[in-house]
Amino acid sequence: MSGKKKWRVVCFVNQFFGQIGGEEMAGVGFSAKNEAVGPAKLFETLMQDECEVVGTVICGDNYFAENTEKAVAEGVELVKSMRPDLFLAGPAFNAGRYGLSCGNMVSAVGKTLGIPTVTAMYPENPAVELFRKDTYIVETGIMSSDMRKTAPKMIGIALRLLRHERIGGAASEGYIKRDIILNEEQDKNAAIRAVDMVLKKIRGEPFESELLPPEFDIVEPAPPVFDLSKAKLALVSDGGLIPEANPDKLKPNGSTTWGRYDWDTLVGESHFVIHSGYDGTSVLEKPYRLFPRDVLQEFADAGRLGALDPDVYVACGNCASVAASKEKGRQIAEALLTNNVDAVILTST
Repeated sequence: MSGKKKWRVVCFVNQFFGQIGGEEMAGVGFSAKNEAVGPAKLFETLMQDECEVVGTVICGDNYFAENTEKAVAEGVELVKSMRPDLFLAGPAFNAGRYGLSCGNMVSAVGKTLGIPTVTAMYPENPAVELFRKDTYIVETGIMSSDMRKTAPKMIGIALRLLRHERIGGAASEGYIKRDIILNEEQDKNAAIRAVDMVLKKIRGEPFESELLPPEFDIVEPAPPVFDLSKAKLALVSDGGLIPEANPDKLKPNGSTTWGRYDWDTLVGESHFVIHSGYDGTSVLEKPYRLFPRDVLQEFADAGRLGALDPDVYVACGNCASVAASKEKGRQIAEALLTNNVDAVILTST
């Protein structure tokens, strides 16, 4: 861009990459510096001929996670004040809270300011499923040691977005699939390509399908409980019935946390339904509609059930990514095993 004005770039990082501190500073709110900080310095070096980093916006992981709606609004206003042409966030790698803040920021900045945005994450980061359709998320390794491999891919895509140049498919460009159909010219028509693939498959030769089927985990069912009269049963739900204080910081959508609560305490004190994917009025009128403890307690009193766990295990399933759901499931299962639970009834909305 010799002789031309350089594009203005604003970057977003958390408290660690913003050089404020580690986990002890995760509650710090927003701040901004009119210079490149942390990864932004590497970005600036990679695109110095065409862009300049005019500012770095910094926010603590916990602050953003605990005040998401407010934090998004604050962050967008800070970014807007710097008048950027491009917004870069992260990379977040496999850090869940950081990924969610980066995802929220690139999504909100892109929609509000109408400028290109790019971030980067490990494919299993919970934020990937929530935000991959809103922006380009470059695929990273699991650790931040992958930074120098990731940054050039981010900048390569970012510069082409600024130049309005074509960006190819996810596999060839190194970003996570966005489920956006791209028109491409091929040397051979679809019928010939299909026959070629079939012949390669018959001959046992490698080939790459143009239409990949979804991959589903195969989950082996647990062995049956043969004698319920000797079993300890627990209730788990993704319906989001929680104490009013929300001690485990569940969110109405995209939640990555869960809670374990004594049933009598939960319903005996102020409580509410945090789940935003259904109307929780009927559950608040009668919590047994979500957790059928009344009937199960009758079974236990009659000797038809060995014991009923006094605690309930609560998650919020609305807009939860597969990766986040797996991790919550693993943690809940670990807690159930520690509490010597033999069987579980999972209720949903």
